[in-house]
Amino acid sequence: MKTTLRNTIHQIDVIIAPLILSAVKELNALNTYLFHALFKDKEELSAGLADPQQQVTVDVFRQFISYHKERDYTFVSPADVLQGLAPDRKYIMITFDDGYYNNLRAIPILEEFNVPALFFISANHVLHNKAFWWDVAYREGKKAGMTDEALLAEKKYLITLTGDAIDAYIIAKYGPESFKPVGDTDRPFIPAELNKLAQHPLVHIGNHTCDHAVLINYDAEGIKEQISKAQDIIADIVGYRPVTIAYPCGEFNDTVLQVCKQEGIKLGITVEHAKNFSPKLYESENLLMLNRFTIWGQQDLKSQCDFYRSDYHVLDKMKWVLQKFKAKG
Repeated sequence: MKTTLRNTIHQIDVIIAPLILSAVKELNALNTYLFHALFKDKEELSAGLADPQQQVTVDVFRQFISYHKERDYTFVSPADVLQGLAPDRKYIMITFDDGYYNNLRAIPILEEFNVPALFFISANHVLHNKAFWWDVAYREGKKAGMTDEALLAEKKYLITLTGDAIDAYIIAKYGPESFKPVGDTDRPFIPAELNKLAQHPLVHIGNHTCDHAVLINYDAEGIKEQISKAQDIIADIVGYRPVTIAYPCGEFNDTVLQVCKQEGIKLGITVEHAKNFSPKLYESENLLMLNRFTIWGQQDLKSQCDFYRSDYHVLDKMKWVLQKFKAKG
């Protein structure tokens, strides 16, 4: 389906989602949501110190939790999911990827609403106080006069590489000092800060590999190293080995799943936009392949949440019809 048509149908789905929700009871499921950096405000967001990514501010995050509280969602931790969720409620799990120090801004909001959150940590970034490569590429690229289109194309290329290859590319272009964080906006936690965060009763810590490794770019040995060493590093810092993982860029394969099982990881999260329905949630390896929605700070929050909650999308029906026609043809 061509991009223009797909976008048009998506907009129709967004518009009709509130009507669907008012007319048809929402199906019970676990909805998992993805956040990265948490910006203080629009001023910090526009400062150019880090890749704006999803452009989520503290205010947007608070609105997000309030929206779901008002609609009778039960916020759950990974421990709740692993213990088994009753199928008669709507659940939500909040996750943050990477290990940004600015994620501390979420804590007062979590405390205000008494909801848990899961923080996935890229271990070597914390251990070595190393800026994330996409922030370096964005910040330095902007300084060099690169357009947003060029920056996006470069980012798409770099995620096809291993961590070592990405580092070599960035260092060759901007120098080794470019990986030094410029402030609290772009820096990861340091070990002592992560240790303190992990003690909070609403906080759960998960594995995000050693180097934010897009695991399908690695051979079996590399996959093992990225997951296992991250387990070791995180355990040394926070005092326990994670039982959860978020696959960087949502990418995984059979080898990744096998290594996760060997490392005692019981819950894995992708970036596939879909609900997680019970009891299918607990079948086979589904707990290692959980779907997850992404919130975009520059888009209307209510419209996004309504769309994700709706169980009927025209676009999904169109894809199904096209697949049927292809199968017959």
